[in-house]
Amino acid sequence: MATATRTYSSELSQLASMREFVGETCRREWARPADETVIRQLELALTEAAANVIRHAYQERAGQAIELTLEILAEQVCLTLSHDGPPFDRTAVPPPTFDGSREGGFGVYMMERLADQVSYFQEPGGRSAVRLVKLRLPTVRE
Repeated sequence: MATATRTYSSELSQLASMREFVGETCRREWARPADETVIRQLELALTEAAANVIRHAYQERAGQAIELTLEILAEQVCLTLSHDGPPFDRTAVPPPTFDGSREGGFGVYMMERLADQVSYFQEPGGRSAVRLVKLRLPTVRE
């Protein structure tokens, strides 16, 4: 198992760096071209999760810490974003409407479609966290 952690500041400009860290680490550890779609889906789910932390948990206050931890196993990646904002209540988010009446409000929906598991919790030290788990595609044997 490979584990890597980085801390980022709560600015939307940090999203590209977060995606790069996740993508490069996954590519290095897995090194199989067939995993590229899985990695891209994880990067997009990460973008939505981190943007939600910045916009909602931190109320767009710059300079707040977001810790990104990757745990890469042979068959899955577990990505955790830890922060000092308030905990997220998934039940408080209404389902998205697809009638063109809204420009936002699709992040949680997208995360739940792109990741195989999404969970929100409080860490033992009291920090809030969101965890995304993405399963690796099985190897096709010839």
